[in-house]
Amino acid sequence: MESLIQNKQRHRRLFFDQIKAIMITLVIASHTVLLASLSSKGVGQLIKDAPLFEGFNLWFVWVCNTFFMNILFLISGYLLPQSIQKQGLKKFVKNRLIRLGIPLSLSIILINNILPIGGLLVPDSPAFDQVFTSLPLNRIGPQWFLLVLIIFNAMYCLWAWLRNTKFSINQNTPVPGWRSWLISAVILGIIEMGMSHFSNLWINLKETNLDGLGYQGMHLFTYGFLFAVGCKSASHRWLERINQRLAYSWFQASLLISLTFLAVMVATILMGNNSYFLQQAWPILSAFIPFVGWGYMAIFLTWTQHHEHIGGAWLAEAGRDGFGAYLIHMPVLYGCFMPLYLSGVTNIWILGPSATILAIVLSFWGSHQLRNIPAIRRII
Repeated sequence: MESLIQNKQRHRRLFFDQIKAIMITLVIASHTVLLASLSSKGVGQLIKDAPLFEGFNLWFVWVCNTFFMNILFLISGYLLPQSIQKQGLKKFVKNRLIRLGIPLSLSIILINNILPIGGLLVPDSPAFDQVFTSLPLNRIGPQWFLLVLIIFNAMYCLWAWLRNTKFSINQNTPVPGWRSWLISAVILGIIEMGMSHFSNLWINLKETNLDGLGYQGMHLFTYGFLFAVGCKSASHRWLERINQRLAYSWFQASLLISLTFLAVMVATILMGNNSYFLQQAWPILSAFIPFVGWGYMAIFLTWTQHHEHIGGAWLAEAGRDGFGAYLIHMPVLYGCFMPLYLSGVTNIWILGPSATILAIVLSFWGSHQLRNIPAIRRII
């Protein structure tokens, strides 16, 4: 029996780590065009001169944004209660502050300052010839994820301390059905639409040290909901008991909506009306984010745990390297597309994918090398 439980735990960790690897890969890919347009005037102009590429990237980022951070928060919540039970609350808090707090601090003070400071030396950069004190230093950037995760962890730890309950598994509680998920998608979709289009808070945050929250803050209610669902699911193993038929059906609906958006996007670009279309359609697309995201999340959770042999241990190992890859990917990405661009690669359809693939490989490789150092491995 003990051997069976251990095998199940290894199985669970394997497919979760595989999902993490895939999600971090998509995060890096989704940041290519944004970073290029903000860091290089020349590459930014290449993107503007290729409306089909810009439109396809916008579609790709929207689709990814419906699920990749959502599923990471869901898994983080799912693994949390058992980690507290295993380590004890005090030890868990100490270890979590080290694992999240130190990378957050180092990223803000060191990693995220590489790009603006380096831009002083690159004539193609918007930062070129600027005064040092005017640079956007000590920004939170993509590490907003760590700040939000620290807050969510603190809230759960406080709740666990007040309740003084012990973690246990009861698989008799049924997995929530499609009605529950549909209701949650509708409510969260309305909130997403309101947060995205009827509040200037997030736009204003983009110019502050909390700039990363300016890009992702409108999704906080969805992230919080999924983190809480993950914590609740841990006691009932819901993520391992998802109805496969429902998951595939919902995924098909999500895929249909995504491809419809892509088709309309391409058609409006060819007619020259894409700006008007996006202005009118974006509130609706924001409202659809939870609904579309549930389908993609469901298919990743069901497909990977039933086909974990395809990725195997190497993909799971990449997932364990994913946290470090996430921390370092922005300067790595910049270091990939700028040399390619300066060497004469000016076709954005070649430059974008080439820089993205190279950055993904180097980010995971760099993280793996860092994790070979015991002191760093404890943190990332």
